[in-house]
Amino acid sequence: MRIIVSILKFLILLAVAGGSIYAANQTQTPRPTLTERTGPAIVDAKTWGYQLQHARPEFIDQSVDVIVIDYARDGRDETAWRAADIEAFRQRPNNKPRIVLAYMSIGEAENYRFYWQPTWSHLLTAAATKPAWLADENSEWKGNFLVRYWHPDWQKIFVSPGRTLLDQALENVFPWRKPYIDRIIDAGFDGVYLDRVDAFQEWSKDRTSSENDMVAFTARLSRYAKARHPGFLVVPQNGEELLRRADYRRLIDGVAKEDLFFGVNGQGKENSGEEINRSILMLNRATADRLPVFVVEYLKDRARQAAISDRATKLGYIIHFADRELNRSPETVTLKGVSPPK
Repeated sequence: MRIIVSILKFLILLAVAGGSIYAANQTQTPRPTLTERTGPAIVDAKTWGYQLQHARPEFIDQSVDVIVIDYARDGRDETAWRAADIEAFRQRPNNKPRIVLAYMSIGEAENYRFYWQPTWSHLLTAAATKPAWLADENSEWKGNFLVRYWHPDWQKIFVSPGRTLLDQALENVFPWRKPYIDRIIDAGFDGVYLDRVDAFQEWSKDRTSSENDMVAFTARLSRYAKARHPGFLVVPQNGEELLRRADYRRLIDGVAKEDLFFGVNGQGKENSGEEINRSILMLNRATADRLPVFVVEYLKDRARQAAISDRATKLGYIIHFADRELNRSPETVTLKGVSPPK
């Protein structure tokens, strides 16, 4: 009889535990809403910098108003920047805080990020294990993979507003489960710098809704981040064709453009006038809405730098010259005929 009673007690406890787990997995608990972002307005920026490798706050020129860095020192979760680190990047010797944006690729997967599983790209296991959203590797950037960015499982890596009590408990044990955008918000960044927004172009032949899908994904990220942290900044890079859409422009706080004048057809090669003018036509839609335009050129020739810096300034754009590896601390360079920003 005692054995039967013990078994019954065990079954009852098991049922209660199961019920508790079920309830925990059904009760939605929103993440804490933060106070509104303080600090300079991005529209007032005069200079900017872009460094994803070897970034150190003490080496960044104090004149840099906006700095884009990676979420982590070497891109890996265990070296993610903490609040004190972000504050060090934000502060300047002149006591004027700068804006600190976190780089985040939403159109490609990177095989060194927290969400990546080695089996996905292994010759023997890829076919059986890779997720439905994962596509081909970028032939120009090894370790980067095109993704079906409209897939719910890909988007869940970045934003997942509905968090259950069970999710919360699991995040405490397995920090990698926390969505990407919440990692950036909780670390103290002022905003996010969205790369590979232009991936919609590579899917346009196979998916007629590719442009709408990218706008919808950007909207989901932007609205969630701004609701949780009012004033949070969203700055996409490239994909300026989307600026034709007023609904897209309302989602963002600025736009960045790589290789506006040089580099589309090879390092150091000047872009065609048609290519340049087409991009300018789109970017000017941003400036008309008082959205700052950040241009980065991977160009070392000082004479060419001076010429396009002058042109960019006349267009109202903020230009920055960097190495394509993005491993050099940004600094203000005084060019012939161009005065450094005050």
